[in-house]
Amino acid sequence: MTAVRKLRRGAIWILSGLLLFVAAPQAEADRDREARQAELDARCEQARERKLAPLRAQFVEECVREKHYSTRRECEVFYGDYGARSGNRAPLYYDLPECVEAYDFQNSQRRR
Repeated sequence: MTAVRKLRRGAIWILSGLLLFVAAPQAEADRDREARQAELDARCEQARERKLAPLRAQFVEECVREKHYSTRRECEVFYGDYGARSGNRAPLYYDLPECVEAYDFQNSQRRR
């Protein structure tokens, strides 16, 4: 093997090592960020559900009382997605503090 080839091979190994040295902490930071985002998203959805559940139950009771459908189950199915995005209807309660925090955290990476 010529000296030039040995030098190239050595340079490739050094560059590969440097890339691993630089990329490993970034990969860990990305995993930490993803975990934090998942935690914030879960808190948002829990807060939304706390607000939506009583409203959903109220609509189901009204549906049963006024006999919009023949069974309670049909009313529950109809209102099961109340508060979610549907057609042109915007989802509800993404303005809660927990959801704003999750949104801001998600977009904080983009501002850099």
